[in-house]
Amino acid sequence: MFSALVRAGHYESGLTARYECARAEHVRVGARIEECRSAGFFASLSVASGGAEDEILAQMARLAHAYTAIMAARDLFAFAPGWRDVWDNEIGPIIEDLDVLDDVADTLEAIGTDPNILTDIEAFREHVGDDKDTVINLGERLEGRQLGPAQALEELDRIANEARARTAELIEATLATDSSSQGRARYARWKEAGISLTAANAEYDGAYWSEDADTDVEYNSAATIRLIANSAGVDFEGLPAPATGVLTAGRASIYLLPMYLDRYLTCDVDAAVPR
Repeated sequence: MFSALVRAGHYESGLTARYECARAEHVRVGARIEECRSAGFFASLSVASGGAEDEILAQMARLAHAYTAIMAARDLFAFAPGWRDVWDNEIGPIIEDLDVLDDVADTLEAIGTDPNILTDIEAFREHVGDDKDTVINLGERLEGRQLGPAQALEELDRIANEARARTAELIEATLATDSSSQGRARYARWKEAGISLTAANAEYDGAYWSEDADTDVEYNSAATIRLIANSAGVDFEGLPAPATGVLTAGRASIYLLPMYLDRYLTCDVDAAVPR
């Protein structure tokens, strides 16, 4: 199925990256299971073995979600029944992204003093709002067959990349205006990507607030077609937190929830312990 989708030219680079990460995870899980087949392992009631079993089960669950994502891609590209549910799940991460960037704007506004920076923050907020409208509109354009699913996925990538780039530029400009010793230290930490990634600050929650529905909207963050922090085979724990909110592995772009960006702005450098 995967090969057929790629041969048809459907979001080729994104799907290939998703598949290769899942395949690598499959190999790791198989090796982990072999390690745990030592005599008496599964009969052991030790805490250590129980932890290993939980880890394997979690990895297997992510692999199952990766398979779900490939099936979802098939349905979306064919506009099969249920494709709209697939799309609604697909926009979850980028809505979370934009909500986080809105919060970053709040922090920037709280610490920024330069009038030009404050003006830029207002323009940034408008961009975030426009991006949310564009994401919602993509679903309507898909409904009207005004663009294809692959184009829509590429548009999500474009929005995510450009929003992150604007955020990084604004953060750097804001930090550069703080001439205090702590401000200079924060700027240096930013330039050196001095905060580490963790599941707590980079994985998606799988839920976002909908003003229209006046409630939280849940989605399956492990089963998106686009490659994100929650996808099977993605290992980022302890890596430097990039200013872009995107990890690059070969030709693959892995989208992170940029929750950690706020820490670059507010946490004292001496206290910048990964969270």
